[in-house]
Amino acid sequence: MNCNNEEVDKLIHDSTNTIENIFSKYKNDEYMLSKIYSYVNTQLPNIIDNIKSSHELRLTRMEELTTEQDNFIHSFFNDNQYFFVPTTERFFYYDGIHYQVINEDDILHNILTTITRGKNLMTWKQRTKIHIMKRIKDMNLTQSIPESDTIQSVIDALYPSLFPSRNEVKYFLTILGDNIHRKNTNLIHYIQPSSRQFIKELNSICQFLIGNNLSQTFKNKFHDHNYEDCRLVNISDTVRHEHVWNQIIQPLSLDLLCVASHYSLRYGSSDDFIMNYSNDAELLDSVFYVKEMDTSTLISKFISDYIDINLSENSETIGSVIPDNYDGLIRTPQITWKNMQYLWKHFLDANNLPPIMFLNTFKTILVGKLTPYFNEEQDSFIGICSKHLPAIQKFLHFWNDTIVLDTTEFDFEIEEIVCLFKKWGVTKNIGSVNLNDKQIIDLIQYFFPSIDIERDKYIIGIRCKLWDKQLDIQVALDNMKESTRNKFTTTGVSSPSLLPNISIYDTYIYYCKYYSSGNSQIVGKTYFEKYVFEHFEEYIIDSKYLSPDWYIL
Repeated sequence: MNCNNEEVDKLIHDSTNTIENIFSKYKNDEYMLSKIYSYVNTQLPNIIDNIKSSHELRLTRMEELTTEQDNFIHSFFNDNQYFFVPTTERFFYYDGIHYQVINEDDILHNILTTITRGKNLMTWKQRTKIHIMKRIKDMNLTQSIPESDTIQSVIDALYPSLFPSRNEVKYFLTILGDNIHRKNTNLIHYIQPSSRQFIKELNSICQFLIGNNLSQTFKNKFHDHNYEDCRLVNISDTVRHEHVWNQIIQPLSLDLLCVASHYSLRYGSSDDFIMNYSNDAELLDSVFYVKEMDTSTLISKFISDYIDINLSENSETIGSVIPDNYDGLIRTPQITWKNMQYLWKHFLDANNLPPIMFLNTFKTILVGKLTPYFNEEQDSFIGICSKHLPAIQKFLHFWNDTIVLDTTEFDFEIEEIVCLFKKWGVTKNIGSVNLNDKQIIDLIQYFFPSIDIERDKYIIGIRCKLWDKQLDIQVALDNMKESTRNKFTTTGVSSPSLLPNISIYDTYIYYCKYYSSGNSQIVGKTYFEKYVFEHFEEYIIDSKYLSPDWYIL
């Protein structure tokens, strides 16, 4: 306590009065007067000196402990990088390579063990622990700075598996970081619909660990957004396969979030990264394509790339491409509005563009450019065609000619549809059409939206007249059953208890060999096993075998 002169004078005055009052109180008591005199003049000075000495020793010790504590805390945080997120009340540990969630009790144990090992702060053990925990809670995970090894491991995981370049990985991560820090929330980052599950999973992890949303600016549909705010994010088509990005998310999700947060702080924003740090003119043009886009020019490019206007209005042009015996094809050059919509979608997909305008807007501009060819009554463009239409029409005719709804059928593979389509083309004498899996999925989803497609691989609830998959399996199994029964009847073994089980795997091998010599298609092992489990449940043992009763009875 620092006292000014007046305060000191007051202390002296009050103390003197106290002593005088004590003497005055006992002025008639010789014994007490002698004791007071002795205490004040002999003992009190010594007591005061001892208090002074103890106080100075305590201050010295406090300074030593404070210095020791500061050194200890500094050393502790050099050796241990702990972070905290107040929103989720979670603690995190960073070893210089990977981030991980850590229990508060484990942190406390490490603190107390380290203090005990050093011994110098044993008297301040609890105080030091409290001080360190307070420091940790002030160190937010989203402000951490990852080491170069961590950053490179995240980039290497995303490129080239999900992104075509390292710069595009950095751009994507910076967008995530901006969303974590709630920057530029007015922007719209268009991604492919196939990316939705990947972004959704990342967002769930971010909300669980950090309590922030990282997906708010990502969109895959146009909702009258301001083109000035629109950006394109190019993610490879492999993102549709969950097993690809799961191998990244599971071990590296926390690293990814921390690198994303760091990039947002380091580069300022995703736009700043593209303009000031990427040094990639091609990427800049791609990202800002919609922002700088002129809708009229884009539709003119669509017409140039997809529409053939210089056609004769007789049937010879189309007939020269598609033979007359193909009943499902249009012979007068024209494009219906529904088919035009699909061609527009095909054009956008081919140019890695999202659906960036309402269909009514597109139709208004397109009709304005193709007014002489548009027939409002038929809602079609007459006298024009597209090189893409024959393949589309062939597939639609194949579908209408051979595919029927069947709730008893399951898991028709896209690859099987591709093969059947090619065979159908040969039988119809219209030649082969090269449509890949993705193109066929797009056609089915667009023209037959009620059809369910799972994992971009299986079509549910349809049957093809060209191939009765279940009948093929049953015929092969009946043949195997008969030959197996004859085999054991010939050897004289007739008691089911003495007969061997037949593995379901062996039945599939038999089925494959049974049809290998012809032109028949062969179902996948999973489909085959589903059929067996559904139709021979009473004979199945340990989910692996068919009992002898199957082929004897």
